[in-house]
Amino acid sequence: LEDERMLQGRGRYVSDWQLPGQAYGHFVRSDRAHAEIVSIQKGEALQMPGVLAVFTGADIAAAGLKPMPAAAPMKGRGGREQLPTHRPALAQGRVRYVGEPVALVVAESAAVAQDAAEALAVEYRDLPAVIDARAALAPGAPQLHDNIPGNLLLDFVGGDEGATSAAFERAARIVRLTSYHTRVVGNPMEPRAGTGVYDAASETYYLYACTQGVTGMRGQMAAVLGVTPEKIRVVAEEVGGGFGVRFNIYPEYCALLAAARRLGRPVKWLGTRSEVFVGDEQARDVVHQGEMALDASGRILGMRFEFVSNVGAYLAFTGSFVNTVNLVNVASGVYDVQAVHVQAKLVLTNTVPTAAYRGAGRPVSSYAIERLVDQAAHEIGMDAAEFRRRNLVPASKLPYKIVTGFEYDCGDFEGVL
Repeated sequence: LEDERMLQGRGRYVSDWQLPGQAYGHFVRSDRAHAEIVSIQKGEALQMPGVLAVFTGADIAAAGLKPMPAAAPMKGRGGREQLPTHRPALAQGRVRYVGEPVALVVAESAAVAQDAAEALAVEYRDLPAVIDARAALAPGAPQLHDNIPGNLLLDFVGGDEGATSAAFERAARIVRLTSYHTRVVGNPMEPRAGTGVYDAASETYYLYACTQGVTGMRGQMAAVLGVTPEKIRVVAEEVGGGFGVRFNIYPEYCALLAAARRLGRPVKWLGTRSEVFVGDEQARDVVHQGEMALDASGRILGMRFEFVSNVGAYLAFTGSFVNTVNLVNVASGVYDVQAVHVQAKLVLTNTVPTAAYRGAGRPVSSYAIERLVDQAAHEIGMDAAEFRRRNLVPASKLPYKIVTGFEYDCGDFEGVL
């Protein structure tokens, strides 16, 4: 569909959009993981030729922008509500991770905006930081948000706890393994970018961005700006690669739109490759403890898992869904086992927020299962392939309803193995 256009260099990324009268933005980001913002001195930056404005968290608040929304709240253990994290478009009062946007400098050129950003003086008062999810749960750990005691945003459970407990009670052998699914970073071809536009005549916002989810972003943006979705247009042509990290809105997009409205001009921002690593959503960073109940012949009777998921400093829009429902939905993998129980703890730390990237929770669950399967084969002295054959869902049982209620309508798992 797009090959001819792209091969001939006629594709349009955000950097290719040139709008009449556009100004250029550059974001000042926190260089520390946790600190109070004592002051932001704009004077020197504003005096530089070509500088139009410097926006901070105070300006965002004055403009009436609301905190960025999270996805539909998940229910935790005992029906407990998911707790909200207040995430403004530009930091207000405190920074909570390295890379958090603190200010937006707008100028007549990108180079002038960057020079002025370097002249901005931000004074911080450092606070203790925690970057490991298990350490964040420990007594006395630094607290990220006053409304979330112990940094535990959600304690989620899924599967059949009763059936799983019964399976472990009759097991001939129990295998245990703790492993870690490392944090990953997306790296699209075009670093994240956007141009914000406000049309005063129609009171409509336009965002030109490299996004894979224009409709979802419009709804999220409407919640921040306090307007109906019909007053927002999100325009995307070439995305430069998405895989989940370009599904949600970001603080920068909200700030660009606020700046465009204030200045009456389009405001364009092109992120750098370095900003991808501190500004884009990351993923995974999960410690999983797995247990498997086996009978005397090496058949799996039941499995249970505890996931401790690092969701970063704020809850991203898809952060809770990825680390709860998507973990549970594939909790039995391709194995013929009906007794599975999952506990997932979503924990806040002073790191870049995590969300969906390349599978959105399901790779974490699959990795936890397959590491445990390998460990079980090792401990009972059975070839790992033979152990899998003994426990795979056989073709004769298809269609097969897994413990979480979904149905595998077809497949040949042994043939794939």
